[in-house]
Amino acid sequence: MKSGRFRFKIGNRELTLIITIVLIYLFMCFAKGELFYARSNIEAIFSNLSYDLLLACGMTFVIILGGVDLSVGAVLALSGIIATLMAQSGIPTAIAVLAALAFGLAVGCLNGILIAKVHVAPFVATLGSMSICRGMCYVLTSGYFVANLPTSYLNIARGSILFSVPNKILISVIIMIVLAVLSVNFRPLKSMYYVGANGRAAFLSGISSDLVKIIGYGISGLMAGIAAVLMTGSLGMGHASYGLSFEMKAISAAVIGGANMAGGEGSFLGTALGVILVALVNNVFIMFNGSPNWSGAISGIMLIVAVAIDMIRNKIRERRTA
Repeated sequence: MKSGRFRFKIGNRELTLIITIVLIYLFMCFAKGELFYARSNIEAIFSNLSYDLLLACGMTFVIILGGVDLSVGAVLALSGIIATLMAQSGIPTAIAVLAALAFGLAVGCLNGILIAKVHVAPFVATLGSMSICRGMCYVLTSGYFVANLPTSYLNIARGSILFSVPNKILISVIIMIVLAVLSVNFRPLKSMYYVGANGRAAFLSGISSDLVKIIGYGISGLMAGIAAVLMTGSLGMGHASYGLSFEMKAISAAVIGGANMAGGEGSFLGTALGVILVALVNNVFIMFNGSPNWSGAISGIMLIVAVAIDMIRNKIRERRTA
C-alpha cells in the first residue's frame, strides 16, 4: 500500500504519463500543425475532459477501496434529467442543482450500503443501479430531449469567471484539487488506502471499514451528479443517452493514472493525467480521420494495456522481493 502522504509527489507513473503526453503533443504539432494546436481544438479537448475528470476522481476513490462503480454514467444521465425537468418547470435553479447532487449522492451511498452492509459484490450492486437509473431515464423522458432551460441554469457551465476559462473546466479542476487535499488530510478519506489494501487489518486497527466504503461510493455518485449539471448546462438539455460508456473512460483514466484494481493504491495527479491522455489519444485518432465511434474501444484498449503493464510490474516486484 502507498501512503496517502505521498499523493502529491510525482512518481514513476506520473512522470511517464507527463512525458507521454508531451511527446504526443509535440508529434501532433509537427504532424497537423495549427489544425491541432488551434485554440478551438484545445478548448474542445478540455471541455469534454471536465466531465471525465469528475467521474474519474470519484472512480479513483472506489478503486482505492478495491471496488468498481459501473453506475456513474447512468447516474449522470438521470441526475441531469431530474435537474433539467425541475429547471424547465420553473423551479429555482439552486433547488434543481441541489436535487441532482442529492440524487447522485444518494445512489452512491445506496451502492456503498449494498456493498458494505449487505455484502453484494461491487460489480453486481453497481450494475443493478446502472440498469435501474438508465431505465428511469427513458421512463421520465420517453427518449425525448429536455430543453428550454433557463439562462441561470445554462450559465453554471457556459459562463466564465477567471481568465475566460469556462466554468465547467474551472469547477472540475477545483473539485479535483479539493478531493486530492482531503484524501491526504481528512481521516475518513485517508483511511480508504488502508481499507483497500487490507480491510480486515483496517477494521482491527479501529477503522470503520463499512462507513469508509459508503463514503467512497457516495463521493463517486456525487461526482456523477456534479458532472450531470455541468453537462446538461453546457449542452443546454438533458437526455437519457448521456453518460453512455463514461464508466469505462473513468475506470481507464484512474487505472492508467496508477490506481490498482486490487485496492490500496491511487493518485489524483495520475488520474488527472490519465484523463488528459485518454482525451488526447481520442483527439489524435479523430485528427487522422478516425471515427468518433471508436472512442469507447480506445478507452478499453488503453485500460487493458494499463492493467497488463501493472501485472507485469507486480510480477517483477514479487520476484525481486523473493
